Amino acid sequence: MKLKGANCGSCDDSIQGRAYIDKKTGLLCVSLEEKYNKPKDLKVLVPFVCITCGTTEWKTIDSEENDC
Repeated sequence: MKLKGANCGSCDDSIQGRAYIDKKTGLLCVSLEEKYNKPKDLKVLVPFVCITCGTTEWKTIDSEENDC
């Protein structure tokens, strides 16, 4: 079951992002980037952010199968 935010129909309009640690603050951040280099031969934890309500769903993808 996918959680959805208030005033959002289904969170179907999600964009893949890239998670990183901000060097100045040490906080976990997400930038909306559909295509970027991922480590080879590893499963990668990737955020998908709903553009309607901001709900973030984390998915594990295989970097070799899904060349995004």
